[in-house]
Amino acid sequence: MKFNMLLDFLGLLRESHKLFFRNGKAMSSITLLIILVTSFLLVIHIYSLKPTITDFTIKANFLAATSPTGAEFADLLTAVKYDFRLLLGVEWIFILGFSFTSLFFATASISASAVSYCGKDLSIKELLPRALRSLKRPFVTWFYITLLDLGYFSFLFAFVLPLVLIFNLKLTISAFAIVACILALVVRTYLAVVWNLALVVSILEEKCGIEALGKAGQLIKGSKLRGFFLSLVIATASLVLFVLFRTVAKAMPVKALIIPLLLLNCIGCLITMVSRMAYTVLYYESKATHGEELELQGSLEYAKVSSATPLINADAV
Repeated sequence: MKFNMLLDFLGLLRESHKLFFRNGKAMSSITLLIILVTSFLLVIHIYSLKPTITDFTIKANFLAATSPTGAEFADLLTAVKYDFRLLLGVEWIFILGFSFTSLFFATASISASAVSYCGKDLSIKELLPRALRSLKRPFVTWFYITLLDLGYFSFLFAFVLPLVLIFNLKLTISAFAIVACILALVVRTYLAVVWNLALVVSILEEKCGIEALGKAGQLIKGSKLRGFFLSLVIATASLVLFVLFRTVAKAMPVKALIIPLLLLNCIGCLITMVSRMAYTVLYYESKATHGEELELQGSLEYAKVSSATPLINADAV
């Protein structure tokens, strides 16, 4: 049985690989666009924050060495508060920018994957405006997913903190923290299977929020282990990538960190793209398993596909 599950999982990755080359021009254009836009935002983010952080650090150091009774202390304190508010404001702008970019390109890439899976062809010029028009549904679903994520980690914190205080885990705090974090991330990865599929549902169907989460929960029945393995592989690859970046970053001067950071962003975008294609394949295979019609809905071109016919030619590469 374990061998069959492994074969199913490998089959999911194989179908995702075929999906990219079935409509290679649109998929490669979206991937390149994601890398370029996120890299641009990353560079702007770094260089816009750098002077503010430097100024804030210098003033904070002077503030610590200044007598609190003098007028200079009050001036420095006012300047530090201003820099801190400016830092938070700029950071929030970029968080919103990155969030919008991520959600928009998630909508575009999943839509492109769906079009490719159903044997249709849609150019990048047609795809991006349609993705923008259908952004409301995935935004609502993303909002609910964020609330569930925050609720999970809040529950985890409320559960773990009393254990630490009651059993006085000072001597084994490092080992306990590592084991607790691993278990928490594994459980979160398992829960994220439904969440990720719900985002796909909200993009490809006229559903959003709780309705999309409910539909995803129904579709994933019988395929949850495949989704869990997929999320686990993606999470492991991302973790390995982050650890490699940390190792390289320690051996490089601060001024040269922009190069490995951009490389990390490029590889991260590719991993995310593979994840979105794989979840689109999982969505359609789950629909076929439950006997539902495979079709393009919403802002995409309507096209029914018979579940009896193979959607992707076995010889296509």
